[in-house]
Amino acid sequence: MEWIIVISLLIIGLILILIEIIFIPGTTIFGIIGFICFLLSNYYSYTEFGNQVGLIVSIISGSSLVLAVIYVLKSKTWEKLSLKKTNTAQFNKGKTKLLKIGDEGVTASSLKPYGKGIFNGKVYEIKTNGNYIKEQKKIKIIDILHNKIIVKNL
Repeated sequence: MEWIIVISLLIIGLILILIEIIFIPGTTIFGIIGFICFLLSNYYSYTEFGNQVGLIVSIISGSSLVLAVIYVLKSKTWEKLSLKKTNTAQFNKGKTKLLKIGDEGVTASSLKPYGKGIFNGKVYEIKTNGNYIKEQKKIKIIDILHNKIIVKNL
């Protein structure tokens, strides 16, 4: 019965640590619980079976953890979970040529400080100079910098 407890704690600890590394890194709760299971299995093997068996269990558990982590890191697991595409789209790219400083429009969404505004019937991504502006308020373009449209409330 004691061997079942030791082996079960080792397997549970290994699974929880691998879940922490592969699926939900950064939460640390699964890693901590897995590490505690590893420690409990080693402690239990020392107290129930003595120093020799406890040392063997410690060596086996440590090496199995290292081998499992190495296998996971070298396998194609990361490629299956990683994002391969990058978003290079820009919302106002090339559209700001139709606008000029002083044009007036209406906010299509609230600006906190970014949001959307309508100028000449077209929707643009706009920015305030730091002030909050509610939806459907009249605005005026005060500057256009590298496709960034900066507005103020009228």
